[in-house]
Order: sequence, then C-alpha cells, then structure tokens
Amino acid sequence: MRIMLVVPYSALIPLLPHVLVSLLASPTNLQKDDVVLCHDPEEYGKYIVKRVTAMPGQFVNIDDEKEPSDYVRKHSYEGKLTVPSGYCWLEGDNKHNSHDSRAFGPVPLGLVKGKAICSLYPWPKSLLA
Repeated sequence: MRIMLVVPYSALIPLLPHVLVSLLASPTNLQKDDVVLCHDPEEYGKYIVKRVTAMPGQFVNIDDEKEPSDYVRKHSYEGKLTVPSGYCWLEGDNKHNSHDSRAFGPVPLGLVKGKAICSLYPWPKSLLA
C-alpha cells in the first residue's frame, strides 16, 4: 500500500505551492536531485521539503554567498566537504532564502519520510466555476 500526502512546497519554488509526496518505508532508494519531505533536524515536530543535493560519500561544494555555518567551517576543506555515511545533504532551490544543510549540516537518512512524486498547481478559478 502506498500512502500519499500533499505538503506545501514554498520552501523550494514559491510558484509551486504544493507537492504530492509518497511516504517511504525506508530512504534506501533516494537519489541526488530528489525532492524530499523530512523531519526538521532543528525543530521537533516540524517538517521541511528540500532537494537532495548529495548522498553519502559525495562531495558538496560550499557556496561562498552565505556565511558558512559552524558545521561547514569545521568539516570543510578547500571549499568542499564529504557527506558522511547514513546522511544526505539537503538544499532549497531558492538558495538565497533557504534554511537547509548549509546552515544545519547533513541530515540523517532516518529523518527522510517521503519523496515528492509531482507538483500540484493551483486550479484557475475559471475552471472551478
């Protein structure tokens, strides 16, 4: 049985207000560029929707546009860091206005609860009348 959930998508692209998420039994089939729903690693009881930009063992190029977080300063070398085993690196598509792994570091794969399967556009009012 596949469980679906509709969640807000504004953290990524403001023009796409919602995504349809397939809840995962386990995050083993995640890939780079998947959009995922996961528990917020900093706020208990909240969820975030972000894009997977790196999986365990992959390198992340550190963006110089933002002040690097303590995690990034501590674990990067020459502008790169490696995502540890059992973790993924999540970023919002709107990098200038996104609180993501660049701020809180890699996210445990166990916090990932679902993968977006499509975006839902709002229906024009003319079609609903």
